[in-house]
Amino acid sequence: MSRVIVIASGKGGVGKTTIAANLGICLGQAGRKTALIDLDLGLRNIDVTLGLETVVLNHLGDYFEERMPLEEIVTTDERYPDLALLAAPQNMDPADLKEEQLEKLVRELRAAYDVIIIDSPAGVGPVFSAAIRLADEGIVVTSPTVSAVRDADKVLHLMEAAGVKYRFVIVNMLRQRLMKNGVMMTPEDIRDVLGTPLLGVIPEDEEAIVCCNTGVPLVTVRCMSGSALKRIAERVRGTALSLPRLNARRKGLFHA
Repeated sequence: MSRVIVIASGKGGVGKTTIAANLGICLGQAGRKTALIDLDLGLRNIDVTLGLETVVLNHLGDYFEERMPLEEIVTTDERYPDLALLAAPQNMDPADLKEEQLEKLVRELRAAYDVIIIDSPAGVGPVFSAAIRLADEGIVVTSPTVSAVRDADKVLHLMEAAGVKYRFVIVNMLRQRLMKNGVMMTPEDIRDVLGTPLLGVIPEDEEAIVCCNTGVPLVTVRCMSGSALKRIAERVRGTALSLPRLNARRKGLFHA
């Protein structure tokens, strides 16, 4: 049975798209036939994150406007044979997306893929609302700041109201030094405030900036954030991996 997972965030700049892209790669490499939908209409960043910006020929706009069938808008790459990208158009107004169009797309994808990952736009606009009504699971990405966590709380409540049964949180860009000094919220603080299980914790990592700017997926290089993302993908697959000791003050916290 296929799974539809919406990845969302209350605000931009918390790494949602990077996480969605890398999870898609990991699930595909694990033998799950995965479709990755870029619903951040008008921006189209997942293709850059995957290093596929030069090979995307068609996009979701071609499907929604009935110019092409599903199989013709899918972008694949030999590096990720079990991952299919459905790229966003660069000039589509999100207000033009009709919910029935998205429903039809997801219905067709459920028949062909094991996992459908929807990279929802940041915030709680109409595209986000349409996406969560189709989701089996929701993953909310937040950074460990008060404003981001507050926005994440709003997103989680809307997911619950829409009937998303399984909801999880990923804490991204955690700075160990600031957390130890009590300046930054700890993942345990965030879990308690949101009342939602943590799927994983990703440290702030300079390698992430380099990878994003060069189109190299984090999970394909040796770095702390890539390792954390691989462990998150294992949890998404159902493997019972423990989280690191969230308040630990020892070196190597994120290798646990």
